[in-house]
This record gives sequence, structure tokens and C-alpha cells, in this order.
Amino acid sequence: MISIAGYKLKEEDRILSALRNVYGIGLNKAIQILYCLNLSKNIYVKDINYSNLLKLNKIVIHYVHGFRAKRNLRNNIGLLFENRCYRGVRHAYFLSVRGQRTKTNAKTQKNKKKKNKK
Repeated sequence: MISIAGYKLKEEDRILSALRNVYGIGLNKAIQILYCLNLSKNIYVKDINYSNLLKLNKIVIHYVHGFRAKRNLRNNIGLLFENRCYRGVRHAYFLSVRGQRTKTNAKTQKNKKKKNKK
């Protein structure tokens, strides 16, 4: 296992999918990182040399990932609660936030609501 920014990447995975396992780094950020390093998307993690791993680690550290990304998400939702805006109220009642249909769908959100009432 190779560690990058505190996350362990499996050596048998391709680098693109391995980077996406880091919380806060999605497909677009992973492609940007690989483009900066001039690496192919299809290369395996075990085939990357040590100097590229060091460069990769330096680049990933500059992105908001891991604990900082989770904290930012929590703070943004907390700000919606404080402002008592529509989205904040929907979050507070564990309802769908982005305009989804709730009469016949939204089973997951309804389950969350039932669990938190108990």
C-alpha cells in the first residue's frame, strides 16, 4: 500500500480510481492532478516511480481534501441552519434539498427522518 496525503492507495488500482478514493478529490480534480504530472490515467499505482509519488503528494496536499473537506461541508450546512433559509429548513427536517420529488420517491430521506424521530 502506498500512502498519499494520509490515505492508503491500493497498488493494484489504476491511479485515476485510486485518487478518487481520497475524500474531496473527484474525477475532475484527479484528471487535473494527473495532467500536471504528465501521467496517464491508465497507469497502475505500483508502476509510478518515487519522484512522481513525491510530486503527487505535494500536489494533493494543496487541494481541500479529507478532514478539511468534511469540515467545510458541515460548516456550510450549519450556515444554512443559522440563516433559516429554505435549504437550511429542509436540512433540519431531513427532507430532500434540491427540488426532488418527495410524494412518491425520496425513500432514503424519509428513512432518515423516521430514524431521527425515535
